[in-house]
Parts: sequence; structure tokens; C-alpha cells
Amino acid sequence: MITFLLDNLGMSNIAIVLAVYNGSRFLAEQLDSLVAQSETAWDLYVRDDGSSDQSLNILAAYTVRDARFHLLSDGLGNLGVTNNFAILMTLNALASHSYIAFSDQDDVWLGHKLSSLMQMMRKMEDQYPGMPLLVYSDMSVVDVNLNLIFPSFMKYQGIKHEASDPLRVLLTQNFVAGCTIMVNRRLLDIALPIPEKVLMHDWWLALCAAVFGYIGYIDKPLVKYRQHGNNEVGAKPVQDVLNPVSGKWCQRWLEGRDNLFRSMKQAQCLAERMYERDPDNPNLPIVETYATLQYNTPMQRIKTIRQVGIHAQSRIRQMLLLSRLLISTPAK
Repeated sequence: MITFLLDNLGMSNIAIVLAVYNGSRFLAEQLDSLVAQSETAWDLYVRDDGSSDQSLNILAAYTVRDARFHLLSDGLGNLGVTNNFAILMTLNALASHSYIAFSDQDDVWLGHKLSSLMQMMRKMEDQYPGMPLLVYSDMSVVDVNLNLIFPSFMKYQGIKHEASDPLRVLLTQNFVAGCTIMVNRRLLDIALPIPEKVLMHDWWLALCAAVFGYIGYIDKPLVKYRQHGNNEVGAKPVQDVLNPVSGKWCQRWLEGRDNLFRSMKQAQCLAERMYERDPDNPNLPIVETYATLQYNTPMQRIKTIRQVGIHAQSRIRQMLLLSRLLISTPAK
């Protein structure tokens, strides 16, 4: 049974969810950046994933000082980052909030992050009333001491926002960073529960927004994305990720191939959700087409994605996508 260490559950319009695991080194700086937000009407819900450092003590201290901090205690232990966020997203307490923002434990938010996301969200609500919505932003990449490495996370990784037809990219590649996301209640209700075969919660939210609603993007950094040795995902310059003479290129190619086939299983989950929620959705055929690629021959895969326009961003990424599709053994 899920319970809170504190009983003063929030009634603000915005909920922030934060998944923590051994984050004591940078956690206080991130929490301080939340407290410093110009938008003050929010509540933070935190779940610790079985940390062995001082994370719980830090969190407990903040909950005493600030009534907007709510620390979850469920006794479930270590679940991993996706399941940790999944638990937070299913809290009954979130029902009182209209918008949900996502936070990592080791970044720093700029003071206007929440207000900027809300401004974009309200603009989209005016344009698409009653629709499931997701908004996100760019980030700056910084080192452990918050010194600037690169001003744009998107350009650093060689990715971009897809404004006109995001689904045909999102099926194979996620360009939406979870720690920049805000979703409305309508999207969260559709995205839950998160299927077990989903790769990452942010990718799943972006896919659900692409097929059921709309995605908005703020082309400005609202987060300082800290690079250090323990990042769950981490930012890598595009030339490092794609350089064929890199010592780790073969390992990364194989990991990318495995994730590619797992993304097909993820698409299968998305198709099932679409049948449940909106069987007449015009995006259903392309999602089903991508999901069934895992059962096709290599040449059939290549032919199919070309026919339907599923692609990765940049020529080099597209070449990697095609080369991985030619390998016939899918990930289990």
C-alpha cells in the first residue's frame, strides 16, 4: 500500500514528480532550484528508489522546511528509473493537479522554467482545447560544477524538434528529454498505466502525445543538464555517438540495435493503447506497421519504412537505422 510520510498533500495546480536514487551529491542544488521558481504554486512528489547514500535524509529535511514537498514511502525498494517514475505518475494525490512536470535529481532548473512551461501549455490549450498535450524545452549542457559545456542539448546531440509529423521520428528515436517535460491531466490519464515493455517514461509520454494529441516545444534552455559519471542516460556529442572509429562504436551500435527492436515492442504497446482508447485514430496504421517490423525479413523492414516514411533524424542516424534493420535477430 502506498502511503506518504507527510499528510499535507498538495492542492496546487502543478505537480512536480522527482525520482531519486543515490543522488545526494547534487540533490540539494536541484531542490533549491525548485524552491527558487518564480512560479510558486506547485507541489513536489518524490520517491526514493532504495538509495544507500544520504538522499533520504536530504529529502526528509526539505519536507520539514517546505510543506510543498511530499516524500513517498511504499516499501517497494529499487525498481529502476522508469518504474520509479511510473509509481509517481499513478499516485492518487496527482488527481488534484491539472499539470505534471518531471524532474531529475542532478540538474538545476532556471528560475522561470515552470512559468515558461505553463505559458506554453496555456497557449496550446487555447489552440487545442480539451486535447492531450505535452510541452518540453531545450537545455544547456554543463559539467559537475555547472560550467557550460554547450548551450543547447538538442544541437549537442544532433537532434531537433519535429513540429509537423513527430510520430514518424518518435517511433524509432526519442527527441523529448524527460526532465524538461510538462503534461496536462488528459495526456497523463491516457498514458497510464505504463506498459512493462516501454523503454523510458518520457519516450512513452511523447509517443502518446504524438498519436492522441499535440507536442509543443520551447526553443530555449530551461534546465542546466549536468554531465557526470553516474548519469542514467547522459548527453553525448553527436560526433562521439556516431563516430565509426570510436573505441565504443561497436558496443553502441549493438545497444542501438537492441533498443531498435525494443522500440518495436514499445510501438506494439502503443497500438494496443490506441485500440483501447481510440480505435479509429488515423495514426494507428503506421504504429502497427512499425510494431510488426520485428517479424519481417531485413529487406522487408527496409522497404516498409521507406514506404511509410518512418525515419531517424540526420543522414548518419538514418544510415545507422537501416544498418540495424538489416540485422535479423531481434532483442528478446
